Amino acid sequence: MTPRDLPEDPRRRVRELATLYEIARALLGARDQAQAASRIVYSGMGAMGVRSGAMFATDERGRCRLLHAAGLPEVDPGASLLLPAAAREWVLRHGAFALGPASARVLGPIRDTFTGRWDAAFGAAVADAHGLAALLVFGPRLLSSGDDDETLAVLESLAGLAGQALQAYPASADRPAERRAARSIESLRERHPALRAMIGSAAALLETSEDLLAVAPTRFPVLLTGESGSGKELAARAIHELSERTAGPLEVADCASIPRELIESELFGHVRGSFTGAHRDRRGAFELAHRGTLFLDEIGEMPLQLQTRLLRVLQEGRFRRVGDEQVIEVDVRVIAATNRDLRAEVQRRRFREDLYYRLNVFAVRVPALRERLEDLPALVNHFLARQGRDLGVREWRLEPGVIPALERHAWPGNVRELSNFCAGLGVRARASGRIGVDDLEQVWRRQHPGEPAPWAATAAAARGRVGDWALEQARASRFNLIEAARLLKRKQRGGQRVPLTERSALSYYLTGEILRALAESGGDPDVAARRVAGDEDSVARVAGRVRKICEALREANGEGEPLRRRFSKLPAGYEDYLRRAAKLAAR
Repeated sequence: MTPRDLPEDPRRRVRELATLYEIARALLGARDQAQAASRIVYSGMGAMGVRSGAMFATDERGRCRLLHAAGLPEVDPGASLLLPAAAREWVLRHGAFALGPASARVLGPIRDTFTGRWDAAFGAAVADAHGLAALLVFGPRLLSSGDDDETLAVLESLAGLAGQALQAYPASADRPAERRAARSIESLRERHPALRAMIGSAAALLETSEDLLAVAPTRFPVLLTGESGSGKELAARAIHELSERTAGPLEVADCASIPRELIESELFGHVRGSFTGAHRDRRGAFELAHRGTLFLDEIGEMPLQLQTRLLRVLQEGRFRRVGDEQVIEVDVRVIAATNRDLRAEVQRRRFREDLYYRLNVFAVRVPALRERLEDLPALVNHFLARQGRDLGVREWRLEPGVIPALERHAWPGNVRELSNFCAGLGVRARASGRIGVDDLEQVWRRQHPGEPAPWAATAAAARGRVGDWALEQARASRFNLIEAARLLKRKQRGGQRVPLTERSALSYYLTGEILRALAESGGDPDVAARRVAGDEDSVARVAGRVRKICEALREANGEGEPLRRRFSKLPAGYEDYLRRAAKLAAR
């Protein structure tokens, strides 16, 4: 008899026990309380299907110190809060609880803190022999069609495991030097060789590596986000090698490159005669990945009809080959990757909302190369060393101006573009092993015919590239500059290099980009709005800004002093665009 054949309550209990077993296995590899807390939070989010989670360690005075948080936009690692005595007694008495109106009468303002600052909808007390040892809080369920009783049952059991973990593992390093050493990416690679394929030491890469380590031991799906060429497949391989499935297969299916009429067969297989050209039975990627990992690259390209079937397989672990009646059961961990904004795709009805939430429990962002330009020297040396082995070059010598020149490029193709560029450099300089700026120029001309090299640009054009970057940040936040500035400040606090973080500065550069679009579109505000927006869904958000700038240009009537006064905060490098746009507006 299988769990599916059992009555409803036993079936639910079997699911709970299977979930707790997986969480306990994930906890076995933890080294200290901080790592245990990370795995408890991530596992709890996956088990309950909620959007956020946090774990606090408590002391006898009721002070709660944050151990780990996930799914929250901005969190201070040293955050703490005070839990009054009456609230401590209440949470200990209730165990697991919903943070609804009933809890507000007892918890008072602390309940508002949990629901507001920590996005909490559920909580649980982690008890030991002395009382309240820790507190777990989790956000709302991603899908509204859930069962509160089942969620609270899982949460109460999770709190029991958390209590044992706190006693079993030593306290995390408290001294700053020890914390810095523990967070060093070199130390992570030393303990976890699977991370060595991800070259660099930037803060953004460290954050991604820590997320991979936290997610890998769980059994739940993972969604990798990031631009094309940023290294999402490397991240997927690291998750597989860091997991307990490393002895099993890793299958890769690129949803963008497989023809739509064949993708179902590629994933689920087919039997002979099921369609024209099916001359023999064939196993699909899910069957080949049994007891291993399946990496679905560019999942945003998957047809809607197939998304429905994928969701069912993720939920039930069983499927049929195309044209077959026999049910095949598999044990597969799915890692999906996309360079699209899947939330926007859901709103456009091009991606199923329930599948998005199923995959988005654990979302790990792989940073773009321009966000970690300090890793350029290490990446260039890595790629050239690989080229040297193939070309018979023992040592490469880079002239002093090479790396600064490469840092002036935005690398829209990310690490993949840099790898291809280094391959061209290796072929050109293999005779001498010496690479200079002239070699960069030659390779650039071959790979980008007719385009000026970015390192040969004028200072004004270099400042204009900050405008390109600022426009990318505005687009990423759907032109909500307050949100964009908040995310940039968070990156800066994490150690990433960003050109600017103030909303006002972003607004000035966005004005410059609008002026450039007006100048290059012949003064047509509709064309300019589309150019700045980048996609049709954002045109309406940009059009209002474009109209205001057009009105200001018309009011100045091309006159020098009123024009300079109106656009006094315009960044350098946009003066020519301002003059051209003003002339067009004055016609």
